[in-house]
Parts: sequence; structure tokens; C-alpha cells
Amino acid sequence: MISPAKYYPEFDSAEVEETIVPLSQFDEQFTGVLREGGESADDRSTPGEETRATVREWLDRPEQYPFQSVIRSVAAAVADTDPLAPFEKLFSDPQAMLVQLLERTESRVREVYSRPLVAAINHARENGKLVGESSEERYRYFVGQARRTSFEDVCGLSFPVLRDITRILLHNGADSITELCRRLVADREAIASTFGIEVSDPIVSCGFSEGDAHHHGRSVSVLEFESGRKLVYKPRDVSCEAAYENIARELNKEIGTSLAAAQVLERNHYGYVEFIEAEDVSDMSGEFMHASGELAAVLYLLNARDMHFENILPTRRGPVPIDLETILHPARIHEGPTPEAEGNAYETIGQSIYGIGILPLVMVGKGEDAGHVDLGFLGDQGRGSSPFKTIFFENPYTDRMSLVIRSQEAQGRRTVVNSLGEDEVRVLGDRMAEGFSRVFRAMMSAQERWEELLRKSASGMRVRYVHNPTALYAQTLRMTSSAGALDDVSPYIALLKRIAIASKTSSRQIVRSEIRQLAERDIPYFTVSATGVALEDGDGREVGAFFDETPVDRALAKTAHMTETELREQLRLVYSAFSSRFPDNHLAASGTSDGGAVHAPSDREGAGHSADDELVALVVRLADNLVETSLPDKFAHLPRTWIGPLASALANRPWPPGVLGYDLYTGRVGPALALAAAGRLLDRGEYRDLATQIFSTMADILAGHRYERRSIQQAGFGGYTGMAGILFALATTGRLLENDEWVGAAQGALPLVLDQMRGIQPQALPIDVVNGVSGVMSCVTAIGGPHAEDALSALASMLTEAVRGEGHGTVFAQSGFAHGVSGLMHALSRALPHVPAGQREVVRDTLSDLVGRLQKFYDREQGNWFSNVATPSSFSTGWCHGATGIALALSAYGDIADDDVVHCMRDVAVGNLVRHGFGRNLTWCHGDLGNHDVLAKLAGADESLREEVTKIEQRWLQPDVFLRKINDNQSRYAHTNSLMVGTAGIVLHLVNRLDPSVHISPVTLTFESR
Repeated sequence: MISPAKYYPEFDSAEVEETIVPLSQFDEQFTGVLREGGESADDRSTPGEETRATVREWLDRPEQYPFQSVIRSVAAAVADTDPLAPFEKLFSDPQAMLVQLLERTESRVREVYSRPLVAAINHARENGKLVGESSEERYRYFVGQARRTSFEDVCGLSFPVLRDITRILLHNGADSITELCRRLVADREAIASTFGIEVSDPIVSCGFSEGDAHHHGRSVSVLEFESGRKLVYKPRDVSCEAAYENIARELNKEIGTSLAAAQVLERNHYGYVEFIEAEDVSDMSGEFMHASGELAAVLYLLNARDMHFENILPTRRGPVPIDLETILHPARIHEGPTPEAEGNAYETIGQSIYGIGILPLVMVGKGEDAGHVDLGFLGDQGRGSSPFKTIFFENPYTDRMSLVIRSQEAQGRRTVVNSLGEDEVRVLGDRMAEGFSRVFRAMMSAQERWEELLRKSASGMRVRYVHNPTALYAQTLRMTSSAGALDDVSPYIALLKRIAIASKTSSRQIVRSEIRQLAERDIPYFTVSATGVALEDGDGREVGAFFDETPVDRALAKTAHMTETELREQLRLVYSAFSSRFPDNHLAASGTSDGGAVHAPSDREGAGHSADDELVALVVRLADNLVETSLPDKFAHLPRTWIGPLASALANRPWPPGVLGYDLYTGRVGPALALAAAGRLLDRGEYRDLATQIFSTMADILAGHRYERRSIQQAGFGGYTGMAGILFALATTGRLLENDEWVGAAQGALPLVLDQMRGIQPQALPIDVVNGVSGVMSCVTAIGGPHAEDALSALASMLTEAVRGEGHGTVFAQSGFAHGVSGLMHALSRALPHVPAGQREVVRDTLSDLVGRLQKFYDREQGNWFSNVATPSSFSTGWCHGATGIALALSAYGDIADDDVVHCMRDVAVGNLVRHGFGRNLTWCHGDLGNHDVLAKLAGADESLREEVTKIEQRWLQPDVFLRKINDNQSRYAHTNSLMVGTAGIVLHLVNRLDPSVHISPVTLTFESR
């Protein structure tokens, strides 16, 4: 019995009925793949003695990983028909080629055998079927018996699906090598004519790829000849590579580009491509980056995808794309009652220069301690643990072996920029932007010629359609290699149907074809004619799905809309991708003598306050840009959004460009809140209208309960990273624009936050301000409503229990506000008056404990609190990690505690803020905007502090300072619209200064109407 809740936990019952159940009409096709796959009527020879001897020698080699002997005994059957025997003349050493075939087959068999073998040996041990004194001896017994009979016989389990898959893998392995050999026999003269590799030059290696297998186990091979020459064999259509070779040649002649292309020999549904050797270009990096910009512009015009670091190689003649099957990539096929919004943000970034994959392309793992990898051709090394999981053996070579899935350190990769410093990388970004701009403008002025060239080159061309990421397909194949999936066809097919989860709004015929191909252990492969609309599988069969336009027409539609505005947007992504690696201060350094300042003070210092109209003009400029650059979400009924760097509150995380989500820190609610404030101040309808579209849509979804529970879970609950912050923005904007429905929707949705937190063990519950309980408490206090009192009581209990319990060492190791002790102090101090009287003593005791913890960070010699126990010589000044947040926390605690020492401590922190907290950067999180907001709040009736605020505004927060920052292409802050670290934050800061009647603070999570 297949349980939908077990196999499709992401879906509710209605979604299972809509998406999964209809696929049962194809079950006979899916099971037919297993039943009939691998069958052949060919009469093939039996292996000769030399082949048998080579196989025996290969089987007797010592194990390099657990169960290798068993897996090899299975893979050896690929030689049963001696597939290489008729083609021995092609090879310098036919037996060496046979070993390569065996190893390739071993690799494919291993993918499906490891987990059943682990289950089998444990089952055999538990049932007393193994012989041996030690665990290692019993493992060796199991392996020996499995080789003599089968591992199923040894353990008593049965894996019928695995037997079917084995037959398919062996058949496809033998067929694919036979096909390659036949093609080589037919093509040697053409290869000699095209590539200069003599017919008499024998092959010494077939270099079978460890990469993806497509349509019946075929994969790319790198052929190496006795002369040392190499050639890439591609068992799929190479018309894209051939077309690009022609396009590059013509553009080099016509507009003077320096595009480098691999030579191609195109055959019928397969071909050969020049082998390109990666070369060191570090001594010509500027020239190379200019050429990369030219290539990026051409790939942008060709709607290319998937051009990551494995598909483009650096050479002395320039970057050479070696895998071009995804140029002219069509739009994702969409079917369903709700059409996708035209020009939506996901389509826009997919068609942008960032969507190509040539720029730094960062993928970040989940969690505060997660690392990242960079897959972009021009990307850098990864850092920390990879977001991709890997299977490892525990207790290897024993009968108590198990498999675990865990992260490993990000693997090293070839990089073009190597380990260059910040300034050097920025120069390279400039060079790339120059090359991109030159080609973009040249083609913008020659659109008719480009159309003529593209249509001619695309004639007869087939392009690959990537319906789902390869990583998703690989994950599905891993899930279906479990022992439970391979012992019966029903769970195997049920798990394969999980691929439909990613295709709720796609053609059911595509899902059918995906499952058929996955059942055969292939990565699904689809193509479409560049001038057609019918989707085909790798065998050339029509799938039954169709595109709305041809790939050529889609690419030319982009060309028709080329403008200088579009060029600016693409360049913003270029600069953003290169600056995303570098955290914190990256502003023009022209005033470094005062307080460690790294950006220049105002040119107008001492001239008095800037006129309000200059500040207003700056608000208008920034708000106009927010309106101009907003985009629909995937569906028009959803809140609009933006494209920009996905900023992180974690200092060492890169900021890859993407579609802004919903969170308060970097999501769409921040710009919407800023626009609402600007619209109210300036009475600008277009600002209010955009904010209204975003917040009304959210309020309607929440009030009408028209949301998916899993979407709420994916959003999380954090104050700056989840639902609590989203609801704070909704309620605050509702109060600002006097929309009670928005406030009510936010207040009514508070249980959605608490429901996510209940049940999490205290030691596992995040408690910091950005992601955890402390930030949620501040949001709940600000939101209010009928659920707030109970919510605050529950949250206070969670936080006090967590502080008094075990764990949370990373929080207690930091003094700051965002992730450390100060943030906990502020949240509890602010909540104390609102919690039930019976809880207040516990809260006060916890606060006293936190004050004591904070004091352990104080360095008397420095007169300051260090940021982290790991770096006791580091003293920060921002809200997130430094004196500003500490001053804010001590002030909040001082308001509810009669403690002169605390007030003195607060004054010390304020003094550090005044002396060292400005001239850093123009952000709320760790820069001048947050520091100004806190200092202004703490100034209160203190005349001397109010004078300091005025001086700071005159020196650091004048329009010319803002403009320098906004116009700095090398600062990642200049490219993001986010509230906490981007232009929306600047808008909100300016509105707060211009409109004394209201004040919104994203660092204290408060709204004040004065």
C-alpha cells in the first residue's frame, strides 16, 4: 500500500489527487521500462580467452571501497558479449579499453548497489547467516559468498527491481560502447580531415566520463590517441556547437570580437568536438576578462543557460565554451488555470546575464554554519561545508556497516580569478563590463544583421530543454536507490513520481517522459528544434508538449528590446556578482583619519543642515527607481518583487543575485515599507500603489487563509528572516497608511509564527534576534492584537528556559545585538511589562544573568566590549555586533531596572558609538543608519547627545555622501534594494528625518506616531 503522506509529504491530499494520482494511467509504461529494458535480439559472440583473462585479473584486484568486489562481479557481465572484439583495430591496447569499459560500468552499478548491500549485510548478521569471529571476518565472508552466488542468496532478501535495473545498465553499457566503435570506424577519415588526427593513429583511451548518462546510458567520452591528440565524442546532437562556431567566426569579422570557439564535426545526432585544454591566464587576466564580457554578451543574446565553470574553459585565446547544447533555451513549459505573469522576476533573471552561469554563481547552504560553493565560470573557491550532501560509509568493511548522508568541505575548483584581492577583482569586473557593453551596443545598432545571422545559423539546429535541474534528477535517483525502493516495483515508481512535485504547473506528458527516463537510471533529456515548438525526448520521439514560441523567436524578442536601460540592469548584475564576495566596507576611501572612517565626509560639513528639498530629491530618486525596477512574481496575483543581491545577516556570506523573497532583512516587504513611508510623506500615489499591491495581496492571503502550510514553514518564523518580520512590516505599514485590515491580518496571523516554534527542543530553538525567539518577541510586541499577550508569555518562557538550559554556545559567545547576548537582553527587557505578573521574576532573573554574561566581554583597558570570545581583540561599532547594539540593550534594561552601574555601562557604550560609529557604511545593520537611529533614540532629552546627532548628520549623512555610496558600482550595498543594507533603508532613514510625525525603526522593530 502506497501512502501519499509517506512518499509526498510536501503535498496535501488535494495536491496528491491533482498531481500524483493522474500519473497512474502511465504505470504500465513505467513498469514496462523495467520489464523490457535491456532485452535484445542481437546475436552476439561469447568472450574470448583474452577477454576472460582480463576480466579475471580485474576482479581479483583489492577493494578500494566497501563491497567493491561484489559490485565488480556484477559489472563484469558487461563483457559477456565481448562488445569490443569486432573493433580491436581501433585501439592500441584492446584489453586496456575493456578495463575502462568495466570501470565505467562499475561506477554506474555502484550507484544502485551500495544501499541494498548495506541492508543485506546487516540483515544477514541479524539473522545469523554470517561466519567469522570478528566483524571484519564476517564482512569478508559475506563478500566471498556474494561473489560465488549472489548477495540476495547470502542475506535472504530479494531485490527484483535491482535485478531489472542491473540488466538495463549492463545492456546499455555494452550497446553504448558498440555504438561508439561503429561510429569511429565510419568517421575516421572525416576526423582526420577535420582535426588532423590520422586514420592510423590508434586510440589509447576512451576516457569514459563520470558525468551524467542520458538516453540509454550514453555519456560523453574524451578519446585519446597514441600521438597524444585528444578528441571529445558527444553521443548527442552537436548542432549547437557547430552553430556557435559559425556565429563566433562571423562576429569576429564583423564587429571585431575575439570570440574563441572549439572546432566541430557534426554527424547525424552525434558528433566530435575539439578537445580544449584549460590554460593559466593569470598574467593576462584583464584581457581575458574583457573577452569574457564579449562572450557573456553573445551568450546573453543567445539565451544561453548552464554555462558554468565545467562548460567554459579558460585559454590563452580567450574563454572557450565547450558545451553549448543549452543556447537558445526556451521558456519553461507552463500549463494550468493560472498563467505565469509576463516578464516575471524569475523569467527576467533567468534571461539575464546572471542566468547564463558565466558570472560568479553562488549556492549557499541552509543554517548559520553552512558554507557555499561557486559554480560560475568566473567564480571563486567555495567556503566551509558544501550545500550538497554526500553519502559516506560508517564502520566500513564490517558487518555493522551503515550509510550516512552529510555535508563535506567545499571541494577545490579551477578558478579564473584565483585568490585575487578585493581591488583586483573589482578591476576585473570593470574589464568584463567593458567587453559586455561594447558587444551589447554593437548588436543593439545592428539588429537586422544579427537576426539574419542567427536565423541562418539556427537552421537545422536542435537545442536542449532543461525542464528541471540535474541536481533534482540526481536526488530522485538517489532516493530510488534505497533498499526499500528496489525490493518492489510499487515503491520504486512511487518515488520516481516525486519528480512531479516540481512540475505542478507543467505538462503531464513531460512528467511521464521524465519518469520513463529516470526508471532507466538516466538523467532526463529533452530537445526542441530551434525553429520549432514540439518537445522531443533523447530518442527523437515527440513528448506531447509544446512551446508557445520557437527558441529563435524567443531570443530575437530579447534583441528587439535592447536599450541602454536594459544594459544598465545587466551591468548592475555584473558588478553585483563580483562585489558579492566582499563583506562590509567597500565605499570610496577618502576620509580615513577620523574614527576609522572609510568613506568621505560631506563636502558641505560646517555649512549647516542641507535643505530639505535636497533630501526630498534623494528620496524621489531612490523611490522612483524602486517603482521602475519592480517586477511581477511568477504569478500576477502574488506580491510584486525585485531582483538584487540576496543579502545575509551573516558577515562572511556572499550575496548572490536573485529574486527577493519576503523577509524583512532582504526581502520585498522592506522596499514596500520604505515606499509606503515615502508615499505618505510626499503624497506620491505611485509609491503608495506599489506598497499597497504588495501588502494588500499579503493581507488577503493571510486573512483568507489562502496559503499553503509548507510555504509558511519554508518562510520560517524569525524576526528578520521569517514570518514574524513579515507580519511586523504588514502591521507597521497598515498603521502608517491607516489600513486597519492590514493590521488585523498581521495580528490574526501571529499563531502561524508560534505554531512553527512549539515542539522545538529548547537546545535546538534559535534564540537570537535575527533568526530566533528574541527577534520574534520584539515583532510580537510591536504587532499587538488578541494573540500578542499569550504569544509573549510563551516566547518569554521559551527564551528564559533556553538561557538557563544547555546549548546556544554561539549566542553566548557573542556580545552583540543581532546574534548575541545584547539582543536577548533587549527583547526580554522590552517584553517584561507585557508578560503576566507570575512570569516577571523569572524574566528578571534571566536578565540579571544576561547582564553578567555581557560584562565578561568588557575589556577595561580598551573601555569597550569585544564582539566574540574567539576574537577578544575585535571591537565593533554596529547595531549587529558592536557598541550600538550594546548601548541599546543596556538602555532597555536600565528602563526596567534601578541599577546605576547599568546606566554607567550604557554611557560608556554610547561614548564608543559616538567616537567610532560613523563613517563606516550607509546601512542599518552594521553602518551609519542604524547607529544614527539608535543614537537619536538614546539622546532623548540629553542636549549634548542631540548636538552630537546634529554634527553626525552634517558630517556623514548629507545628500552628497549618500550619492557617492549609491553610485559606487563596487559596493554591494549599491546594488541591493533591501531594507537593512540597501537603498530601501536609505529611503526609510531619510523619511524618518524629514517627517517628525512618525518614526519607523527596523533595528528596534518599533513604529512611533508622535
